[in-house]
Amino acid sequence: MGINDPSLHERNVAAIVLQAEASLGPILNVLGTILYSSCETLTKGKFYFLGLNPGGGSERTISQSLDELAHGKPTENAYFDQNWSGKRTYDIGEHPYQQDFKCLFAGLTDDPRKVCATNLIFKGSPDARELRIQELARLCWSVHKVIIEIVQPEVIVTFGMDAFKFVAKEFRGGPPEPHEARPGYWSWKHSILAYDKKLIGVRHPSRSARINNQVVDEIKQYLGLV
Repeated sequence: MGINDPSLHERNVAAIVLQAEASLGPILNVLGTILYSSCETLTKGKFYFLGLNPGGGSERTISQSLDELAHGKPTENAYFDQNWSGKRTYDIGEHPYQQDFKCLFAGLTDDPRKVCATNLIFKGSPDARELRIQELARLCWSVHKVIIEIVQPEVIVTFGMDAFKFVAKEFRGGPPEPHEARPGYWSWKHSILAYDKKLIGVRHPSRSARINNQVVDEIKQYLGLV
């Protein structure tokens, strides 16, 4: 996957770096990551994916992540090319979160690596429960607005309800409509956003709810991809 217009790409990256440096002061020097997909996904695309935040395995600070972005990195995709082993050992790209991302977008796109993927909160943590979610999400959102302006997604997809609710509020989304895997247990939700965008929220893998072909097929039908 190449970059069609290098000069435009450089301007897009520069806009992200400039906004991040202006907005993320309190967290620039903590461990975290700006982008989970490759740098080449910073172009117009159908989907924009948001997890909640990086796990505790990040080895660089957000500032270092910005430096990499400014120099044409990352060239890898965290959902495919990284080892997310922790207390349990996994092969590269085989952590449950990585598998779920690949399962979802293999069903929705011709190439999951082309999906621009990041997290609502750029700061890493081993446990999301220790995050000040609303405060940190608000801090990071100005950077997301720049990326969304670049990608111009038709659909924003989130893992979990924290990211879903935040995006819905920012885009004045309508009431969420849940789809139940069984009575009282939703597997995914959707909402119609302002600017003709759609929001999909898939139950977070940490909640013992793995993405499967049935969920993917339901989302495809909702999006008119079948």
